[in-house]
Parts: sequence; structure tokens; C-alpha cells
Amino acid sequence: MKLLNVLPVAAYFFLFILLSSSDFNERRSMVQAQEPLFELPVQLIGFPVIILSVRLANFAKKLAYSLNPKTYQSRSRRETLHPEELSRLAIDVSQAERKILHEFGPKACIEEEPCRIHAVSSARLDNYQPDWEDILKNYKTQSSGMKQWYLLSVFLGDYLRDVQFCKQLAKRLDCNRYQRPFLRD
Repeated sequence: MKLLNVLPVAAYFFLFILLSSSDFNERRSMVQAQEPLFELPVQLIGFPVIILSVRLANFAKKLAYSLNPKTYQSRSRRETLHPEELSRLAIDVSQAERKILHEFGPKACIEEEPCRIHAVSSARLDNYQPDWEDILKNYKTQSSGMKQWYLLSVFLGDYLRDVQFCKQLAKRLDCNRYQRPFLRD
């Protein structure tokens, strides 16, 4: 009987020794967390990926630009009108210049800025209404000899709605074309 009483105590003692052994602690710690042999910072992967994606995007842009046939034309040539539109515009501008000079006399002129501004604003909206307060305010600030040319420029911009036409006509009928340049002694 003595052996049966000692057996549970011995089993508890053996279990206690087994739990406190270093081998069991090592196994338990390996199960809980495994430390990697070396750590790789996120920046080592993130930055090269970002740099690579930016370089690929730039390469794609440059490739598309180089494959575009308009790239090899000069800028002034790329932005101009087609030859048939240019000749039509030249005919219209010269015809308009002749009519204006015939109706208003040789001192007639077109101011580019009001013509261009009203051409842009009237071309944007279908039911465009001119801002008469602004037009009359600018009319009052003009010198007495320029008031009629200001109104003519506003009218042409509103009616024609073509910025390029305004620029060409203002070049041909420049308001300062009869002024002599100031020469110093």
C-alpha cells in the first residue's frame, strides 16, 4: 500500500521536474515567437519600387512623345491652322480690312484686346449677352479720338467670335500705325 500512496506523489514530482526543465522552456518559447535571422526594413523594398514606377511612367511618356509624328514639327508649325483655313482667313481679313477702311476712312483702327476678350466670351456661351456696364465704363476711359474704334473692336469681337481673326485684323489696322517713334537727339 505504501507504493500506491507514493506513486501519485512521484508522478506529480516528475511532472514538476519536467515542466521546470530548460529543454521544455526552449520548446515552449519556440512555439510562441520565432525571431527571424535578420530584419529587412520596409524602405529597402518601398523606395526602389516607387523609383522604378516613376521611371517606367516617364519612359512611357517619352516613348509616346517620340512616336507622335507632330513631335518632329516646329512648335509654330504645330499650332498654326491648316493651309486652306489660313488662306481663307487671310482673304477674309484683307476683305474686312478693305471694308473697314472704305466705311470709316484711313484712320480706322482695331484694338486687339477688347476684340479678343469679347470674341472669347461670346464664343463660350450660346446665349451670350454683352456686359454693357463694363463696355460703357471702358468706353468712357478711352480718349475722345479712340472711343469709336473701341466700340468697333467690341462689336467685331461679339459678332465674329473669332480670336484669330481679331488678332490678324488688329495687326493690319493697328491704332498706333501713324505714330512716329520717338527719336532722341
